[in-house]
Amino acid sequence: MRRRGWLIAGGGFLAGVLVACVLVAALLPPKNRIVARWDAPDGLYHALILDGGPNVMPGSFRRWRLYLGRDAGQPSYGHFVSLPELPDLYGETAAKWQESHVNWTPAGVRFTFWTGHELFVPARAYQNGR
Repeated sequence: MRRRGWLIAGGGFLAGVLVACVLVAALLPPKNRIVARWDAPDGLYHALILDGGPNVMPGSFRRWRLYLGRDAGQPSYGHFVSLPELPDLYGETAAKWQESHVNWTPAGVRFTFWTGHELFVPARAYQNGR
């Protein structure tokens, strides 16, 4: 009898965890709101900073991603780079990303963030599809 009680309690706990995961996934889906945009000189490629919404992991505030590709409206196919919470961004609005600088070259794209951090993405990562 005690064993059956433990099995019921364990099953109820697992069902509760499953329901909680589904609710979190439904309530906090990635939003991919564009907060900054830079266009390549030829106009073919775009660099976007995307706000993916609140991060469900403790210790982080938001999910930021850099997108490189041809679609400037609603990016789905291209090169994505996950970005960390950079200093001075905690509690700030997405407008802080606008202070970054982008340098397009034939070799790739160099991002210089307002903090002085730099990120280089080679052109082969976002040009000519797969």
